[in-house]
Order: sequence, then C-alpha cells, then structure tokens
Amino acid sequence: MSYVSLEDTGRTTSASAPHAREWALLGEQRRLCRTSARFVALSGEPWIGKSHLLGRLASEARRDGWTVARGRSPRGNRGLAFGSLVDALDDHLAAADGDLFERLGGEHVQHLAQVFPALGGPGLPQEYEVFRAVRALLELLAERTGVLLVLDDAHRAGSEVCDLLEHLLHHPPAGPVLTVVAYRSGPAARGLSGLPDQAAAPLTRIGLRPLGDAAARGLLPAALSPLRRDLVLRDGAGVPGLLRALAQAETEGPRSVRGPYSALELSTGVPPLLAPPPGLDLHALSSLAWRTACAASVVGDPFAPGPVADTAGLPPADVLRGVDELYGEGLLVQAEPTGRFAFARPAVRALVHHASGAGWRHGARERAVTALREDPGSPVPALSALLEHAAPLGGDDLDLLERAADEGLFLQPARAVRAARRVAVQPDAPLSAHLLLQRALVVAGRPAEAVAGYARLWPHLPDAPAAEAAGAVVWRARALRLLGQYTQARAVLEEPGGGDGPDTAYGAVPGAPRGPEPDPERETELAALLLEVAAAPAALAAARRAVAACPDHLPARRGHALALLAAAAAATGSADLARSAADEAGLLLAGVRESAAARHLEALRWLGGAEGGLGEPVRARDHLEQGFRMALRHGQGHLLGRLALDLSHWCLESGDPVAATRHAEFAEAEFLRFGSRVLVLTSNALRNRIARSFDEKERKTPSVRLSGREEEIAELVGPGLTNQQIADRLSISVKTVETYMARIFKKLGVNSRAQVAHFISGRHSGR
Repeated sequence: MSYVSLEDTGRTTSASAPHAREWALLGEQRRLCRTSARFVALSGEPWIGKSHLLGRLASEARRDGWTVARGRSPRGNRGLAFGSLVDALDDHLAAADGDLFERLGGEHVQHLAQVFPALGGPGLPQEYEVFRAVRALLELLAERTGVLLVLDDAHRAGSEVCDLLEHLLHHPPAGPVLTVVAYRSGPAARGLSGLPDQAAAPLTRIGLRPLGDAAARGLLPAALSPLRRDLVLRDGAGVPGLLRALAQAETEGPRSVRGPYSALELSTGVPPLLAPPPGLDLHALSSLAWRTACAASVVGDPFAPGPVADTAGLPPADVLRGVDELYGEGLLVQAEPTGRFAFARPAVRALVHHASGAGWRHGARERAVTALREDPGSPVPALSALLEHAAPLGGDDLDLLERAADEGLFLQPARAVRAARRVAVQPDAPLSAHLLLQRALVVAGRPAEAVAGYARLWPHLPDAPAAEAAGAVVWRARALRLLGQYTQARAVLEEPGGGDGPDTAYGAVPGAPRGPEPDPERETELAALLLEVAAAPAALAAARRAVAACPDHLPARRGHALALLAAAAAATGSADLARSAADEAGLLLAGVRESAAARHLEALRWLGGAEGGLGEPVRARDHLEQGFRMALRHGQGHLLGRLALDLSHWCLESGDPVAATRHAEFAEAEFLRFGSRVLVLTSNALRNRIARSFDEKERKTPSVRLSGREEEIAELVGPGLTNQQIADRLSISVKTVETYMARIFKKLGVNSRAQVAHFISGRHSGR
C-alpha cells in the first residue's frame, strides 16, 4: 500500500490547480492499471473536492473509451444491499446483450440477479458468490477496454461493500480495472479505513487536505472586494465546496458596505452572511438529521442535545439519532473537554443556519433562548448572541449583553457593537453603556460613527468616573487618528494632565511634566500618533513614559509600549535601543493569551516598523502578517487597513511586488470604507510606487526571448489557466507544461505565475 496525504503549502507552484498533485496521482493509477487491477481509497472532509475529482476522472476515462461505472451510496443505504455497486453497474447490465450473460454463465447471472434490479433483484444475496460474480463481470467488461469503477460516498455503504472491496483486493480482477472508493473521513468510515494494506492488488490511499492560499484564491470570483475575498478565504478554510458556497453567498446577496466580522461570529447567534447559498449539498441528510442540524445551528456551538431538542420540538431520543447521523457524515465533532457537540467547521453551521426557513428560525430562536436560560451549563456567549435579536429584554438580559460586549470587544467587535447598542438604546442606559458602544465602533472599524458619538457624549464626560473618562479620551483620539485627523487627535490627548517621568532602563524621560503618574494607555496612544506624523523624537519620549508606567504584571500592555519604543528608537536612529526594546517586546507578546494579544494587536504593527527600521524587511513582514491574520480573525477593522498598508511597504522592500500590490489594494479599499481621504491618498501613492518598481524592473531586465511553445504557454498563464487546463488546451501532458513553466520562470527571472501574467500584460500594453 502507498499512502499519500498532500497539503498545499500555499506557495505559488507550477501545480497551482486545486488538488493538482492528487489529480496527477489518480491519472498515474489509471495508467498503471493497464497492466493490472488497481485500487484507490480517496478520503477527506465534506466538500473537500472528492466528487469533483471523481467527476473529472470519469469524464477523462469516457473520453478515452473506457467503460465507466459510477455509483453513490444512498442515504442510510435504504435497506438495499450493495447500494453503491447497484448504482454503478445496474445500467450497464440493463443495456447488456445476451452475449455478456452467456459468457458470464448461468451461475454468476443467478447470483447477480439477487442484487441488481436489472436482472430481477433484489433478493437475499449469498455474499461470497456475489463477490465472485462481480469480479467476473468486471473482467468481461475490461476485455475490450479499461474499466473505471467509482463508488462515491462509501462511508454510507453497508458492511457488504467493505467485504466486497476486501475480496477484490485479495482476488483482483484480471484486466485493466481501476476501482476508486471515496468516503468522508470520520467514524463512519472505520471499515474502509481498515481495508488491508497488503493484498494481492495494490491499494493507494489519497487523503485530500484543505487548499493553500494560492489555490484557494484561484477559486474565488473577481467580483469580490479585497475584504470579502479575505473573509471568504478565512472562513472557507481551504475547503473548495465551502469556498464556493461562501463566495456565492457574498456575490448574490444584497449590495452593502459592510465591515469585517470575527470568525467567532460564525459559531453563535445569527451568522453574518448575506444569503443562503444553494451550492451547499445537504440533500443526503434525512429529514430528522436536517431538523436537528437546523436547531443546533440556532442554539450555537458548542451545544448539548437537550436545548437542541427543545429548539427543534423533537423528543431527545430523536435528536440523539439525528446527532449520530450528522456525526457520521462528518458535519459534527465532539467539543472536548465539554462533552458537547459542535459543527466541524463554523462556516457549515452558518450556512445551515441560513438555509433553514426564515419563519421557522424566528420561532426557533425564541425556543432556544428559553432552553438556554433554563440550562445552567449553557455557554454564556451562545445566550448573549441570541439576545441580540430577542424581545423583550429584562434587566438580567441587559446586564448579560453589556458584559458580553465588554468581554468580546477585541475578539468579536462587530457583535460587541450590536450588544452594546441594544443596551444603549434603553431609556435609562448608563453613560458607561454609551462609551462602551463608541469603543466597540472604533475596534470594529467604524471610527466616523464613534467620533460623532463621542461629540454627543463629551458634555456628559465630567459625570463619568475618572477611569471611564480617561478611557474615553484615549478612544476618541484613536478614532480621530484612524481617520487621519491627527491635529484633532493630538488636541484630545494633550488636555490638561500628565505624568511623572522617572528614570527607566531605557533612559531618563526628558521634559516630562511632574504631577500624577502618567497614564500608560494615553502615552501609548500619543506615541502611536506621533509616529504616524513622523514626529519620532516626541514619539520616543511618549513611548518611554508609557514603558515607565506599565507594571511588569501586565506583559501584553508592557510589550505594546516596548514595541512603540522600538519603532520610535529605530526612527530616530537609536539602533541599540530599538533592538533591545524589540527583542523584549517580542518575548512578552509571544507569551500572552490570545485575548490579551488581541487587546494589544497594534503592537505587532510597531514591531514590524521597528524591524524594518533596523534593516530587517523580512522580519518586519513576518510581524505584520501575523498581525494582519489576527486582525482578520477577530474582525478588528480598525487595524486591517493600517496593517495592510505597512505590509505592502515591506513586501515591496523584501522583493515581492505582487503581494505588495494585493495588500495596497486591500488598504485602499479599507480606507475608502472608513471615509479617510488622507489615508486613501497614502495608499494610492504606495500603489503608484509599486507600479513604478514593476516598470523599473522591466527596464533593467534584458530583452527576453521565449521559444514558440514557451510563448504559447505564457500567453495562457495570463488569463489564469491552470497547468491542467493548459495541458488540455494544447494536448500535451501536465508534466510537459511544468517543464516549460520552469524554463519560463528562469528566463524571466520570476518566481510566480502572477509575475508571468504581469510580464505578458505589460508586453501587450507596450505594443
């Protein structure tokens, strides 16, 4: 047996089509079976692309004149023995002439008739005799040409199909017969996973894994905006079926300007999708399993069967049967260590939720709220997410929503906005609820709304406790900074008040006012503002005050201040100070929990700036990519544009203008959404600089002469064709295309298909 588990690394390679290497391996097995029977076990999670590959394989085999018998196991096997085998071969038997049956012999025909409706079945099969008869049938079909036998969704098959496959492995048909069995990974496929590794015929196992970034991007339509594209890539998790369904939901939903959302929002409450996509295949579920799935999607992850039963209006025993079916289909997993269940992918839960009826969901949400209130073990996030859309709300509900908004401020800011707003619209809502709403708006990437809100609240700020008032100053200034309104932001921060400036390990603080101890959050925000306006010496002083005021027992806050100090020191040419501060900040930030890291996510931006200023563009890019991924995961819209802009700069500096272009486009789209003209102009200037770098590189590159075939292939790369598509178009092998692509890369001095496409496009525009 050979086992192949191939995962696309995400780097752009010559085999960039989805599952290109797995497809090549299937083709190799078909070539090898011309001399002897071969067997392939194709496994993977739901919608990973198994059926798509099988369809391509069947089409190619038919084109080459092979006999193709393709079947799928029905739901629950419907009590039909050998269900997938009957689906695959019954039509061939119905169309066969008398010669086939004469050559099979009466005994084999008699045993086949116990199974196949075309011959009068089903009856009560004698399994071993059926096995022998199926083998004889395959051998006869293979006499004239090759035979491809495909058994899809075999995880639903009965034990008799596993026994048949084991028999054929030990007693393979004589002739060119390729048997491919596809199944979903999981507990329902234990029998298939246990097929013998060592037998008379070779068994090749191919495990499909999620696609890497480059292949996944190739599946998405060009109409998606940069933000929507990255959200689909995040939530689709490299699963082709999910990627297509999510992209379809985005492109076919109502057009509106929407900000990012946290990945956690897919697990509870009303998922932030635009429309239920028809592309997700759930038809194989029984009505019981579908109703259970819909109720579970309303309750939210992780869930216990009890609240799901109450939400679905089903007896608990029926829900447990539905859970068993969903678990066997690979749609649910056990959520350790709680003992509850959750959808295998949050995006699946979101899509199931929107595929259920809108009227049914309305009533189900009310039942779910009641069930979760009565279940003391229910997760608080699930109940608070449902309360966003519940009415009426009691005092305890409002307290829960305010607490959820505060706790989820940096992990689910868009949800925090909705929860805080439900509290703030109450007639007797406290000032703290209104201030919390403005903070949530800033983190969610809606600074203009927050600025307007703070303007309304500012006359009431003297009534707030000192800590709340100090926080409002910082967050109002941050909202203004995000909009590029630097003068107004500095005026807010430099209201009366200051801090002491003791000597620190990073030097004395020059010119710090005497009085109360400095506020580390205010000094941190001031240092960030000063860095953005290129006032590096003043930023260095503010960063030193922030570091001095940060206690050691708050490592994330201290790491944030140190990252700012490192960036300011690098900007002023203090390399030793920048290096030591950056190293200490990196160690502190690497050791904090996700929730604390999310609260101080901008620290990674400043670490990237420090490393870049120290002449380390690759390390700068690493910090910024980590920050961008985290901001996207948590839906922190206030940082996405800034991180993308800085990332674009350092991608360009590290020699990757293609990635630089992509990030600059993302940044520009985010700043347009913000409504910040200053930052739109900044991103435009960077895009122009990237374009000039492309042009300059082309001018410096000697004239390149490609051969005729290389020209032909390069022209097909431009429109985005994959190697397989190019091979089909030119009637050559994929291997030949790969060889030519390697030559093209070498001649042009590039390392990606996008750069080849840019070269071709530029040459056309210059003609």
